[in-house]
Amino acid sequence: MPEIEFLIDTETGKCETEIKGVNGAACEKAARQLKQLLGNPTVDKKTKEYVRRVTTVGKTVKTG
Repeated sequence: MPEIEFLIDTETGKCETEIKGVNGAACEKAARQLKQLLGNPTVDKKTKEYVRRVTTVGKTVKTG
């Protein structure tokens, strides 16, 4: 299940976010939406989950 985790340091006000359960282009879209709300991050890095490839199994159907 996709989620966004926020870690806020109450002493410094520093906020870290991590997008979990979303890969590739969908993650980029979520990150853009966060940037619109929160502004540009100080650090922006891709996680192992971001670069994980999604495997799709194809199916061929013969007719006639």
